[in-house]
Amino acid sequence: MVNRSVIKKLSDNELEKYIKPDSRSVADAVQYAYEILKDRGRYFAPAESEQIEALINKKREAEFAEENSWDEGATTDEDAIKLYKNSAILFFCLFFGVIFGAVLQALNFVRIKDIKGAVVSLLFAIGYTLLQIFIMDYIGGNYMDITDSSFYIRLLLSGIGVVGLSLIRGLMFPKDLKYRSRSTVVPVVVSFLILAAIFIMYTTG
Repeated sequence: MVNRSVIKKLSDNELEKYIKPDSRSVADAVQYAYEILKDRGRYFAPAESEQIEALINKKREAEFAEENSWDEGATTDEDAIKLYKNSAILFFCLFFGVIFGAVLQALNFVRIKDIKGAVVSLLFAIGYTLLQIFIMDYIGGNYMDITDSSFYIRLLLSGIGVVGLSLIRGLMFPKDLKYRSRSTVVPVVVSFLILAAIFIMYTTG
């Protein structure tokens, strides 16, 4: 993380290097150098300011893409559609179950008006979840007990389910679609409530 106070101690000549087109500094460093130079009275022609701001935006996009490499298509563009990120779907599959991650993926498909993709995602998840439960019962594992050794087998099976959902997304989701991250607060709360209800029914039944 870049510290503005450190950048502020640099000379004007050193700051000028940060805002050059071939600058290798991170976006925040370029932004701070640009702002500090303006505060010191450095005049920037409109074209020059536009070039520096474009450089900053380009670096931010590149840094965002690197941090979200698993989330192909993710962007910071405020005009982009809001969808659940691939990493969120992965988390839901592993932590709650494949069916929960599939619901998020199905909602993404619905949001881009692709009902077929939503149906395929859900049908896959339902079938795979039934298969997963059958396998767990067959090996004598306790599907609801996270302290049981079979929990790791369930986690492995959930990971395989993630691969299946990813293949569906890769085949059916628009390749060039850019989207912003959609909040998962509500899905997390709902998922916890559903699992809590299932757990209570399982332990008292």
